[in-house]
Amino acid sequence: MGLAIYLVIFLLSIAVLYYRATKSIPSRLNSDQAPKSRFELVPACASDLPTRADGIDIIFVHGLGSNPDSTWRATKHATRQATTADIPEEAATDNEQFVNWVSDFLPSDLLPAVNRDVRLFFYNYDSYWKRDAVHTRLTNLGNELLEYIGGIRMSETEQSRSLIFVAHSYGGLVVKRALVQARASRDFGHVAEHAQTIIFLGTPHRGTSFGLWGWLAAKALQPLGSNPSILADLEYDSFSLHDLHKDFMAVAPDDLRVFNFFEKRPTRILRLWFVPLERFCVNEQSATYEGRNVRNIGLSVDHYGLNKFPSKNESYQSILSKLTESVRASARPVKHHYAVPLGRVGTYTERVGLSAELEQKLQIRHEKASVPYAVSVYGLGGVGKSQVALDYAEKHKHDYNPILWIDATDEETVRSSFKICAAELGLTVEGGENQGSIITDAGVRAVLRWLCDRSEADDEWLVIVDNADDVSWGIQKVMPRGNRGRVIITSRDEQSTKLVGGTCESVRVGDMSPPEGRALLLRHLQLDEELAPGSIKDDCDRVVKKLEFLVLAIDIAGAYIGSHSPSDKALQRYLADYERHRDELLRINFFRGLLATEKTVWTVWDTTLEKIAMENKGLRPDVLLTFLAHFKGGIIQDEMFRLASLGMEKVKANMGEEESEGMPFELQQFLPLAGEKWDGFRYQQGCRLLLRYSLLQRVDGGWAGVTMHGLVRWRAMLSHRSWPWRQWYMVFVLAACCQNIDEEQPEFRRHLVGHLPDICGDDGHEREYFLRYPSFIGATIGRIYYHEGRWEEAEKLFVQVMETRKTKLGADHPDTLTSMGNIASTYRNQGRWEEAEKLEVQVMETRKTKLGADHPDTLRSMGNLALTYSNQGRWEEAEKLEVQVMETSKTKLGADHQDTLRSMGNLASTFWNQGRWEEAEKLEVQVMETRKTKLGADHPDTLRSMGNLALTYSNQGRWEEAEKLEVQVMETSKTKLGADHPDTLRSMGNLASTFWNQGRWEEAEKLEVQVMEKSKTKLGADHLDTLTSMGNLASTYRNQGRWEEAEKLEVQVMETRKTKLGADHLDTLRSMGNLALTYSNQGRWEEAEKLEVQVMETRKTKLGADHPDTLTSMGNLALTYSNQGRWEEAEKLEVQVMETRKTKLRADHPDTLTSMGNLASTYRNQGRWEEAEKLEVQVMETRKIKLGADHPDTLTSMGNLALTYSNQGRWEEAEKLEVQVMETRKIKLGADHPDTLTSMANLALTYSNQGRWEEAEKLEVQVMETRKIKLGADHPDTLTTRQRVLGDEHPYTQKSLATVAKWSS
Repeated sequence: MGLAIYLVIFLLSIAVLYYRATKSIPSRLNSDQAPKSRFELVPACASDLPTRADGIDIIFVHGLGSNPDSTWRATKHATRQATTADIPEEAATDNEQFVNWVSDFLPSDLLPAVNRDVRLFFYNYDSYWKRDAVHTRLTNLGNELLEYIGGIRMSETEQSRSLIFVAHSYGGLVVKRALVQARASRDFGHVAEHAQTIIFLGTPHRGTSFGLWGWLAAKALQPLGSNPSILADLEYDSFSLHDLHKDFMAVAPDDLRVFNFFEKRPTRILRLWFVPLERFCVNEQSATYEGRNVRNIGLSVDHYGLNKFPSKNESYQSILSKLTESVRASARPVKHHYAVPLGRVGTYTERVGLSAELEQKLQIRHEKASVPYAVSVYGLGGVGKSQVALDYAEKHKHDYNPILWIDATDEETVRSSFKICAAELGLTVEGGENQGSIITDAGVRAVLRWLCDRSEADDEWLVIVDNADDVSWGIQKVMPRGNRGRVIITSRDEQSTKLVGGTCESVRVGDMSPPEGRALLLRHLQLDEELAPGSIKDDCDRVVKKLEFLVLAIDIAGAYIGSHSPSDKALQRYLADYERHRDELLRINFFRGLLATEKTVWTVWDTTLEKIAMENKGLRPDVLLTFLAHFKGGIIQDEMFRLASLGMEKVKANMGEEESEGMPFELQQFLPLAGEKWDGFRYQQGCRLLLRYSLLQRVDGGWAGVTMHGLVRWRAMLSHRSWPWRQWYMVFVLAACCQNIDEEQPEFRRHLVGHLPDICGDDGHEREYFLRYPSFIGATIGRIYYHEGRWEEAEKLFVQVMETRKTKLGADHPDTLTSMGNIASTYRNQGRWEEAEKLEVQVMETRKTKLGADHPDTLRSMGNLALTYSNQGRWEEAEKLEVQVMETSKTKLGADHQDTLRSMGNLASTFWNQGRWEEAEKLEVQVMETRKTKLGADHPDTLRSMGNLALTYSNQGRWEEAEKLEVQVMETSKTKLGADHPDTLRSMGNLASTFWNQGRWEEAEKLEVQVMEKSKTKLGADHLDTLTSMGNLASTYRNQGRWEEAEKLEVQVMETRKTKLGADHLDTLRSMGNLALTYSNQGRWEEAEKLEVQVMETRKTKLGADHPDTLTSMGNLALTYSNQGRWEEAEKLEVQVMETRKTKLRADHPDTLTSMGNLASTYRNQGRWEEAEKLEVQVMETRKIKLGADHPDTLTSMGNLALTYSNQGRWEEAEKLEVQVMETRKIKLGADHPDTLTSMANLALTYSNQGRWEEAEKLEVQVMETRKIKLGADHPDTLTTRQRVLGDEHPYTQKSLATVAKWSS
């Protein structure tokens, strides 16, 4: 009984130990412990590539008891490989901890390297033997592998693909068994036939020393459902393995490549304390064998390191290299079809931008198009379209199969091209030659059918349809179609995109860039760009520029120059010859047959010109092209044709019917009227045809139009040379000028000036035509120049008109006198007062004699003379004449006549210039009210008079009244004339000036920026009004202490005015003075002085020493001397200015008072207090009487007098004046106006000088904080206040002083 109990206890103990030992073995019946992959062939990575006949399938087969989830994965950054065949399934779900070299490394390392159609698969089969195992044998596993391979290789295309196996351990035996069985099977013979390579990773060809132990372990686990039979054949040198290898070697083809990788490190079984137990799982003798095409390779890893790579280490690289080698060796040669009859010329110069654009456009897929990827490369003939397409074809020679070239010049070249393509593709053309319709041509149909039938399993094809310039004969019907293709079309016709059904991308080819042109020339000269001498490069640039960057012209010129030597002499000779023999050089045909094209610059556009002329005989776009080629301007705006059509009647009236109607119908058809408007339909139709073939290019923008390449212009001008194109052009431009003058359209006038013929130049035809009608032509074109501020050109024409009229009509004829007045006006605008006055007096006196003293023309000439007096500061003479004109106009024409009102406005302006504000205001109010009644409140003249009155208010410091009027003028102008009309912009500038005077810098700046930008857009960056707006904005920047921004604008204005008007023009001098002021504000005294001296001397020469502008420049120079402490020089100038102004303008004129104040300041700086005080009291009292006690200028003089009192220690008198100034400014200007803040700061300084620190500090803190908000923390005035409030040693003060020092430097 006791023995039985002991036996039971023993058995129970064994059972418990068995349970505990086997408890952790996974079960296939537990879904959490089963492998994630299905039992089948599983794609290792996603691929959208089509299955193609020449592709390769690589199948990875795991070992015994494993699966793809664990076999090919290693722990990231692991230093040692796993020691068991299975990785716990829990860990296998965490992808972030593992790396699978097949799916993570190979797609990026293998596929790009071999550039083949490769598919990667895992074979997952159930080889688990430990618990709840499926009972299977090696033979069954081999059959299952074949079945799964058959599932992915069902079609003939798929079955013809090459096979590569990568098998680990027992997986290698499965592969061998499968190939043996495949050779004996009719259904799977293709597997054995196309198996190209096997890579065995530790496969036990002869068995393993662990085989017996594994079988015993499986036997022990039979109670748990193990499978010992699967391990039975792994005993070392077993008969079953020997037979398998013998059968495998018998069926293996001679060209089968085998790589046996074996372990060179033993696998650790267990560790007893510090003694490890290690054995080779599959030793070298078992893992390798000898044979043809068999290579044995050892790796420094254990058995489980043969298939797990945590990184791209040496072992991985070794296997990758053999895989790459195998894939490349398995690739079957495929015939590559490249039917391109041309090759890139040796001098081809890549146009990188175009190439990149073509590459990018050919990647854009259009699903519904007849070809998913298609691009039309279009442009003018001779720009290198075919070479761009050819360059793409050669770069991508191995990316497409086939690449075909169709010459689409005409039907016969297309038929011939398709015949060549059919032969290249080896197509059988049934029916032989077909001379009927190209659509039924057997060769064309065979090629098109072949292209269309290509499937996803085939290579992509590329067809280049070259020279598709004429699409009228039906080329669209033979355009390639198909989902596997790409098409490049080269054409002169921008509509060639429509050749492709659906959507087609486009690339416009234009001229070469200067570097590209130079590179092409240097290639002809066989010179390396980096080594070529600078002089040769410069000459190349000049040649390329002469040829206007046209590829064909540069190519032919390069061949011509390259045929001569030496290169430098040949280049210079070509440049010299081009000036004298351009026509002959551009017609050169010496290199026919030697260049990529047989065209010359002379013939390259012939086909296109003939085609559009033939197909459009009624419209005659070829005649339109020749006419446009004669235009002077680079851009021919559509507006030119509108103006010319409307102005043609005026030309007829002045030149006679025969001149205007002498223009042929071919041109007149582009200028018809529909009622009172231009009917531009036929013109737009003509341009559309020329644009279609890139003979013209469209230019969009405010004044849209067309332009043409310079060599197209040259070619077009040589057509119909016997026709009187210059005469017709003159008539056309005159008509446009007449209409522009009538419409008062300054926005377009600057464009019109670019088209004016040079009637005073060397062109004999234009000069001859001008002399036939000098008065009308000269006066018309002269007025355009005059209104555009081109005084010299206008003067030249007006003088000729005057001389002609004197000869033809007499010196006292009204028209002669008008032309003399025009010349005088031109002189006046150039500041040539004496010449202007001389002519105006002559005109006035002659009109008095001929027409009477009260004739409107006489009065007008008197007004012009008065204006010249005003410009010279001769106010009394101007006033006397203007009063006389006004009174006579009132009597003769009436008080409300427009001429009367104009004369009243002129007189008010003279009062205004003398500081007689009340008299000026009275007249301006009268003019404004009368115009409101007569013309309406929104008439431009009414708005102009309102603006004048606002300006008078501004000069009196009546900002609110001025602003109210200016806002009204601006808003009405916007509504009536438009936001960008010059009058609107002028009103915006006036309002900005009022904001400026009130210290409202941000509002002023906002308006001024708007005015400047609109002026640039409407009038041009160099227009006089634009430059004025830039100067105003610079002034605003200056007042905000933004010196750099102000300087940048002022330099730009000055330089542009020098170029446009001349260095001694009054506006140029004014801009130089403004720049000098900015330099002064930055403490750059030498630069300021240099400019001011130049301005002063020039004004003395141009205007006279006593002219108001000359005196202003002398005052500015004196101020610069003062700032440098050069008191004596400053005083000398200021005394001179003051005395001259007293004589010229009166002692109480505002300018005289300003000069007295400046002299007083110089006395003060020298400590001559009494002299300073005497002048300042005089200035203050006079301003109180003339301007009022609260006028800004009066307050300024009170502040100056207070400063003189302070310097003498007369604090109470200073304080009294400063308080009065401060309080008045608060009321008039506002508490935060810069002038108010200045007066507060002055009063604070007076408090400080009296020891009243608290009152001083309170004011200074208030000033500092307000200046921070209004002017910015780094404005000079803010920094000065900060220094006074915080002291010299405060960190903020030190920062401020550093900022000031930066400005000064």
